Amino acid sequence: MCGKRVPTMSAASKRLPPDLIRFMVSREGLSISAVRLSDVTVAGLPDEFEQFEQRIFAEIRSTRTLEQLKDDPVFRSYRDLYWTFGMDPTKLRVSSEALVRRVLNGHNLWRVNNVVDVANLASAYHGLPIGLIDEDRLDGELVVRTAKRGEVFRRIGGKELVCRGREIVLADASKIVCFGFATHDADYTKVTSETTSVLLLIYGAPVVREAVMHDAMDKTLKMVRKWLECEVGHPRLYTGPG
Repeated sequence: MCGKRVPTMSAASKRLPPDLIRFMVSREGLSISAVRLSDVTVAGLPDEFEQFEQRIFAEIRSTRTLEQLKDDPVFRSYRDLYWTFGMDPTKLRVSSEALVRRVLNGHNLWRVNNVVDVANLASAYHGLPIGLIDEDRLDGELVVRTAKRGEVFRRIGGKELVCRGREIVLADASKIVCFGFATHDADYTKVTSETTSVLLLIYGAPVVREAVMHDAMDKTLKMVRKWLECEVGHPRLYTGPG
């Protein structure tokens, strides 16, 4: 587990650069909390994880209902954000709301690999969307911007989306790595068995205060340290204008 590793002066021990993520959209109150997971071992999870997951599901179901989700101020903030970019949040749900709805409908979460499975469970637990990026497949720094008209995004699973030129996206110098804020991660930068360095991103909407972002990252990293083989870096919060 991560907590059993002997600390080293690896890349994970260094803070992410202050200009790793820039915001080129005019909406105030956006933020992204980022952390690097290095020396990652991508594999399956032990049988004990399912018992842990079921306890988290029970807690979610004891504190939320499907009827309440439409008025939840955090999820509503992401929906309102999507509408301002011409995106229908009932068709393109922010990933954390989609996960919570799945749990409340009595379904389990998907099994992909240990990194994705832990991130999905953490996202469902604290309610903020999480994105994962294979850092070695990035081309330069990241920017939150509007998509270009006709720009093609290939989501995990291979389906292509042709952008209308209004959508909010996260992109590097050559491609979109996350569509929405955040709905779909890119197939090209997804975590695979070959991945060794992961950028874990938590996306904050205007209503989500800094303290909530820090709490969500703390909850996420507790799960990461418990269930993943990796070295955990120092989280950094990137904020948009205003």
